[in-house]
Amino acid sequence: MINSRHVLGFLGVLSVLRIVWVAIQGASPQEAYYMMCGERLAAAFYDGPPGAALLARALGVVFGGSLDAVRMAWPLFGFLASWLAWLLVRAVSGAAVAAWTVAVLNALPVFNAHSVTVGPWMPALACVLGGLYFVQSAEEGRRADWLAAGCLFAIASLFRYEAVLVPAGIVISRLVLIKSSGRLDWLAIGALTAVPSLSLWPALAWNAQLDWIPLFGRTLQTYWRPEPGGWSTEALAYFGDFSFPCGLVLAFGGLFMLGSLLGSGVGGVRLYAWAGGLAVLWAWYQFLIGRPLSTAAWVAAVPVLAFLFSLAIRRRWLPVAGSALVVLALIPAVIELRRDASERGMWAAIATEIHAATREMPASEGGGFLIAETADQAAVLARYFKSSKPTAYPPVFVPESPALVSQFGIWPSYADFIESDEVVDEFFTEQKGFNPFVGRNALYVGTDLPQTIKGAFAEVRPIRKIHLPDRRSLTIHLCIDYQTLPL
Repeated sequence: MINSRHVLGFLGVLSVLRIVWVAIQGASPQEAYYMMCGERLAAAFYDGPPGAALLARALGVVFGGSLDAVRMAWPLFGFLASWLAWLLVRAVSGAAVAAWTVAVLNALPVFNAHSVTVGPWMPALACVLGGLYFVQSAEEGRRADWLAAGCLFAIASLFRYEAVLVPAGIVISRLVLIKSSGRLDWLAIGALTAVPSLSLWPALAWNAQLDWIPLFGRTLQTYWRPEPGGWSTEALAYFGDFSFPCGLVLAFGGLFMLGSLLGSGVGGVRLYAWAGGLAVLWAWYQFLIGRPLSTAAWVAAVPVLAFLFSLAIRRRWLPVAGSALVVLALIPAVIELRRDASERGMWAAIATEIHAATREMPASEGGGFLIAETADQAAVLARYFKSSKPTAYPPVFVPESPALVSQFGIWPSYADFIESDEVVDEFFTEQKGFNPFVGRNALYVGTDLPQTIKGAFAEVRPIRKIHLPDRRSLTIHLCIDYQTLPL
């Protein structure tokens, strides 16, 4: 019979392996990005709420600003999420169901990837599962645990907005129970609605100031328009995250779980359906309009797995089917980690090449600067090109663009003007600002040379080519004499 000691040993071994993997691998672009966000804290960010940046900042303070030390915390978050999944499912459905749930969860490619990568997904999952554990405890009579659940759901929503779907589902279940109980549990409703809402208010206000583009990738009015062309792309991304067999199990198992709410006789596992139901619906809706669905599926993964294993635990075929799911999920997980390790290892070499290229850049008043093709490239290269003095500018820029496509579009850029009452140009006396990067030289790193770079410098020429492990190549361009693009 599997007990907590067995699970602790299993999770302990996995955590040690993940810590070793993190220790011998370099930082990823995502990890460098969240450290940059931690140095430039805001109420929210283009890619999500502020939790990951706040956590990276806090851990950075504890560990002296070392990204390598901060990275070691994420295998521990993976351990915590797994342990909370064990506690929750064991309390609701028993040890056997909990063991299968934890085993499949730790085999998923997406779980392994986020257990070794700084980011919001793993802390969000741990807080969601902790909140559900306290919900289960509160429903057994410890009513004060509703407040603990509300606080954990609020913290989860500071990492991923989709986390609010879980307390929302629980609230709906409490409203439905009015018919049978005859009264409304105001403590549960208040804790699960007010606390998460208050915690998200600053992030929502921040998004509103930018016309909701960071939250939705477009305006609030245009977000709901379907994008059929995104179906294949998002489906491939989803199955890459969860593996094909587990992805199918989660997708259609979630629908079956929702259907169980219309029936009766599912007992304690009804908690899974209410907890994961809205996330399942949101994932399917996102897929139907051609948008990413992996985050909502991540939030619903444990409830769906626990629900399915609860129904199948007495079936003779479960050991074979469950083992097959684990093996078929582990294979792409190992392949993905190997590919990730290869990509992480190349950035130090790329930075060395760029450092060498800086010696070929002619001196210019104010010094040169560096531009990378994408936000990922800019974030990871910023780790190697930090400014010696604190500055509002990021260490590495992305090409200027009229569209807001990343957090770099919100941070100060080399294309921005600084307001001033002095007349900078004798011909354009209305201009009340100046650009401190005008006349300076730069290096641009990327696979393609965008028109915004060609048109902004007096001369642009390639000086080095860097060959990547996947047969792609990056070219370093020397860019002479920056001038702002014409309006």
